[in-house]
Amino acid sequence: MIKSKNHWAYALLSLILMVVFSNTARAELRLHISKTANDGIPILIAPIDGGANTIIEADLERSGRFTLIDSKKGSKLSGFGGTLPAADLQATGAEYIVRGRVTKAGLDVELVRTSDGSRVASYRIGVVANQRRIAHKAADKIFERITRKKGAFDTRLAYVTATGQRPNKTYRLYVADSDGHNPHTILSSDQPIMSPSWSPNGAQLAYVSFERGTSAIYVQNIFSGEKRLVSGRKGINGAPTWSRDGSRLAISLSVDGNSEIYVLSVNGGRLKRLTNDRAIDTEPAWSGNGRDIIFTSNRGGTAQLYKIPASGGQAKRMTFVGEYNSAADIVGNKIALVRKSHGQFRIAIMQMGGAGADIISTGHFDESPALAPNATMIAYATQVRGRGKLVVVSDNGKAKQELYAPNGDVREPAWSPYIR
Repeated sequence: MIKSKNHWAYALLSLILMVVFSNTARAELRLHISKTANDGIPILIAPIDGGANTIIEADLERSGRFTLIDSKKGSKLSGFGGTLPAADLQATGAEYIVRGRVTKAGLDVELVRTSDGSRVASYRIGVVANQRRIAHKAADKIFERITRKKGAFDTRLAYVTATGQRPNKTYRLYVADSDGHNPHTILSSDQPIMSPSWSPNGAQLAYVSFERGTSAIYVQNIFSGEKRLVSGRKGINGAPTWSRDGSRLAISLSVDGNSEIYVLSVNGGRLKRLTNDRAIDTEPAWSGNGRDIIFTSNRGGTAQLYKIPASGGQAKRMTFVGEYNSAADIVGNKIALVRKSHGQFRIAIMQMGGAGADIISTGHFDESPALAPNATMIAYATQVRGRGKLVVVSDNGKAKQELYAPNGDVREPAWSPYIR
């Protein structure tokens, strides 16, 4: 990723200025599932009028926990609520069957266990304006009932694209469904945009924009479009991340000439400095319990993760394995990060307080990891033949999907919290 100390520092704090984007013809990302689990829980989603079954299938498939049985095997099964003979159930090869029906009230789905034909669960998903969300909500219910973990398919991704060539390049910040559909433009600018971060209530994005000619941090409501400047101090204003209660932002500032970690009150503007070191301190992330901030620093000679109390105190090194560890994203006790492995920059997963990490990506230049709110999937940016795209991989590494703009680049993913 970054080869010299100075180049590494500049890239972390001004990455968007050095990214070469191609033309983006469409905002909506195309999804390609390139890897699926072959040892997951076998499940069959029977055909549903309107095609909700295909969305449910794709959701469960990219979780890395299910093996999808061809839905054609369910075409001859009786419809929602109908009797399912034991022979028909066994012939599917599935452990579970999902059947659904569309009504004026929305979508009814039921989960049937094939071993005894019993209805394990039944749900009614009400009508919402975004029709695809109905299927995502159904997939969330099925995922949670089987795995005992809350589903995260009915969530959103924020990402950045750019079109045109300098000096006529246009940067856009988008919000879309977690599978890349239904994109909405949040911001369009002729200056770089980077580091989007979701507020805990999912209503606001903090991000860095260069629209004033230098870096500044803004907070914008994704529904009303209202935005406000929260930090436009001298030097670099970068890497905003929200506290768990939404009242503060951890940010990186260089007001004194060196990049340090600060905590900023979103409403009152009060600023608290946390680090004071000659090294470069950047990329803050709040711990799962909200009491600590994890950040990237090269104070030990190479980029590593450190932890410091959000109230202030002594910073302690967290990563000791690997010559390079950076860009932490945290959900609960799980940390996604960038790790240099055999000369390549890959995405890894580790537990808070753990020494080891599992490499879950395979690219040469993987960056910007973003965990789903249930920590079962990770979105990240990568480059293939000079073209940027997003990849979503399951935390167990068994499923992989690619999200790409047909004629351009996409970068800077940020996964939303659960939609309320």
